[in-house]
Formats: sequence, C-alpha cells, structure tokens
Amino acid sequence: MAGKIDKSHTHLLRAVNGDEWELWDFSENRRANLIRRLSTPSEVPGEMVVSLPAEYTITFPTWLATSDRSVIPEILQLQLEKRGLLNRNSGPSAVEYRIIETRENQTLAIATILQPEFPKELAFERVRHFEPSAYTFALPQNRLIIWREQGRLTVAATRGPAPITVQVLGDCELSATAALELKCIAFQLEAQGLCERFVGITLWGEFTVEESECVERHLGLKVTRDAVPPPNLPQVRSKLLPPEVTALHESRRRRRRIRSAIGLLAGVYVFGVIALIGYVFWQNHVADELRRHILTQTPTVTAIQETAERWRQIELAANPRFYPVEVLYQVASVLPHDGLRLTALEMQNGKVTIRGEASTAPATFKFAEDIKAKPELQMYDWQMASPILRPDGRAEFTIEGIPKLAQIN
Repeated sequence: MAGKIDKSHTHLLRAVNGDEWELWDFSENRRANLIRRLSTPSEVPGEMVVSLPAEYTITFPTWLATSDRSVIPEILQLQLEKRGLLNRNSGPSAVEYRIIETRENQTLAIATILQPEFPKELAFERVRHFEPSAYTFALPQNRLIIWREQGRLTVAATRGPAPITVQVLGDCELSATAALELKCIAFQLEAQGLCERFVGITLWGEFTVEESECVERHLGLKVTRDAVPPPNLPQVRSKLLPPEVTALHESRRRRRRIRSAIGLLAGVYVFGVIALIGYVFWQNHVADELRRHILTQTPTVTAIQETAERWRQIELAANPRFYPVEVLYQVASVLPHDGLRLTALEMQNGKVTIRGEASTAPATFKFAEDIKAKPELQMYDWQMASPILRPDGRAEFTIEGIPKLAQIN
C-alpha cells in the first residue's frame, strides 16, 4: 500500500513484525493513513515522528509518598540511579517522567528511560522526536495487551487507559514460558498496587488459537484477538531524545543560524531594530490604554460579582427545590425496586454528592441517567465517575450534582 506524502502533515514511522517499517500520515483531523512500508527508516523523505519499539526503552512505575509534583522528577531520578537504571552523566532527554494518578499524599508516576545502546538506524537528522510505541495506541483499559515489534513480543499493562509498564518478553513465541512470564508480570503489578485487577488480555496481530488458549489457560483471563490498530498522536509529546539525535539537531540549528546571519547581516538588521523600537513604543501605548480601561471598570466588575454571589446564596436558601429533603425525595423516586441502594447523600455549598452500591456496573449508569432525565433534578449538572468494582461483583458509585446557578468569576 502506498500513498502520496504531504509535507504539511505530520508523519509517523513505526516498526512492524519483521524488519520493515510503516509510514503513516496524519491529516488535519488527526486520522491516520498508511502511506507505505519501508525497509529502513532512513528512506523517509521528510521529517517524522518515530514510534520507538519497546526493546529500546525501560519503564519504571512506582508509587511516591508525595503529591508535590515539583519534587517528583528528583525523587524518581534518585530511585533510578539507586537501581542502576540511570547514571549521573545521562542527559536530560534520556529519561522522561509522567504522572498517572494522585490521591491523598501519594502519586503514581512512571519513568521511561532510553536504553544505552541506541540503534544507529534510528539516529538520523530528520527525526522530529520519538514516542514510546505504547503511547501511540489507544490502549484498552485494565488489560494486558500483547503485540509484535521487529519479531519480539511486546506487552503493555494498563491502569485505566494509561500504560503502566511496557516491556519485551524473553520468548519470541507466545508459548507456555511466555505465558508464565506474563503471569508473573500481572501478579507483581497487582501486588504492588500499580494496576487494578486485570479484566482480560488483548492480542494484536497474527496469533493462533493455540497461543490464545495457552495464555488464557495459564492466566485465567479472557483473551481477545484483533488486528494491530492504526497509531494515534499522543496528547502529551514525549521528551525522549538520544544524544546522537540531539547532536544532529543542534548541528542543523547551527547551520540554519549561520545562513540566517549572513542573509540578515546588513539592511534587514537595521530594519529589524527600527521595527522593534516602534513596536515597543506601540505596545507600551496599548498597555497603558488597557490599564486605564481596566481601572475604570474595576468598581463595576466588583459590584457585579458581589451581587451575583448574593443572589446565588439567596437562591440556594429560598428555593425549595434545593432543600436536602426535597433532593433526597426526588432521588429516591428513581431508585429501582431492587439491585441498588443509597449509602449516603451529602450537600455542601449547594453541591450534592450521592453514594451507593449496585449489583452490577450497568445498573449504576442506568441510575445516573434516570437522575439526569428527571425534570425535578435538572437544576443540577450531574456527573458520575466510573464505578468501583468490588471483589464480590458489586459496584460502588458516586454521583455529584452542581447547581445551575449564575456565577461571576
């Protein structure tokens, strides 16, 4: 399969099962289109993002006893050095940190480290940046996902939609040995609280029925098979960049700076200085005008904010529809006859919090939709987080309602 390369689009190169690479194009709507297959990465004619195979990275997930994001990189750096995964001479682009979850005084963070031996075939100037391959997929939640990259079995374990760990299995085939290795990975992640209970295993690519049954038999989890999906461009761009590519980028920037300096040495420089002076004076004038306008409007804005807040407080106190008893009555009226019960209803500053448990997770979503649809409760904006499944199969849920009152911020 081949297509025309549009240099205005973003291009991504990823490894497939074998020695070939796939070149993908992302249009304005961020949909991925396969352009062609390449035998070597250097055949790409323009700049691109490279999906970095898992064998060239190391992932290190851990819970940290802090919620201060400013110290998390330093703490992870020390832990990586202690475990011999990183040395003090490593460059800043050899490791990146991602925060997955924060609760109370704990933070789940992941460090992704480049392997010291980086492949020469990927160290060329036209690489815009690298993305660990797992981050270029929309991964299913709370599962083990297995696919092949360059003949190696790669496994990613997710907590929600986020990959917690990504690694290459020791066996190149999905044998009993590989299944036991997967079982050890799953047990370790669950025991350390890094992942929730896994709900299944997903195989991407060409796997036999025997391989699927072998994994299902050893891990006791349902296995589904599917084709390798098209890549996605991650919302958060990776900062990983090997020293070899960093040096090439710096050399390219240096050449561009030299060419620009020669071209702008004479008249353009003088014109730029004059334009800059005029621009500074103009911006100062605009800033002064804006400051004067803001000062004249400050009393009006303050009065509007105070009035709006007073009306909001009056509305909460005077409207019977916001009384706790009335809200409880209306919520109770949509309760099903069985399979679901309320454990708490709280109101604070107008915000309603409903807690309960149901026999199944779908029942909690049905209950939340019934609350949203009830006319007497539509003066609130209702939201429900994903229910928590307990070991006995029951689902605990929390629904929050924010009153639809005018607020001036």
